[in-house]
Amino acid sequence: MEDGYGSRKRNTTAFTFLAWSSFALALLGMFIGIINLQQPLSVKGYYAVTALFLTMSSFVLQKTIRDNHEDDALQAVDAAEEL
Repeated sequence: MEDGYGSRKRNTTAFTFLAWSSFALALLGMFIGIINLQQPLSVKGYYAVTALFLTMSSFVLQKTIRDNHEDDALQAVDAAEEL
């Protein structure tokens, strides 16, 4: 109700499951690749930390873009109400 859409869901359950399962499989595949990499432990650690940082930053970027888009829409509504 807070997002102004009433009871309408933005994504179906199937799409949400697909998004999370593909993310989990990609993350698992990446770490399996790092574990099987024929490099010293320091190189594997560097790749693992970089991969986790990239994953975290992609979530933060997605949330920031979504929040900015919603803020722009709310500011447009507020500006229209002031007229």
